[in-house]
Amino acid sequence: MAPKPPSTLKRPPDALIRRFHLGQVGADTVRTYLTKGYSLAICCRACPRLIEWTPEDLVQKFERRVDVKIADIAARLSCTGEEGCGSKDVAVFPHLYDGVWSWTPPDR
Repeated sequence: MAPKPPSTLKRPPDALIRRFHLGQVGADTVRTYLTKGYSLAICCRACPRLIEWTPEDLVQKFERRVDVKIADIAARLSCTGEEGCGSKDVAVFPHLYDGVWSWTPPDR
């Protein structure tokens, strides 16, 4: 796999993150993000942490479940790991992937 390009992803203003709710995600699925070439941006609402799951990351994590809704994924996310604060309160949004991306969807 080629190295990932530098990302232009930036954390949105705090006011937008505070107003986020899962209903804003709508019916988008992993398939939607892969088809459109989006990364999944994940912002902790309790600390400044920002993570990007690139299309390659999404394929790796959800290869057999591309029809799972982004809202369902977001509801299970938390700010964990070495740099995490432990909060389960996150906001998510699409970010157009900065690299070259094409994807052939599997048959349903």
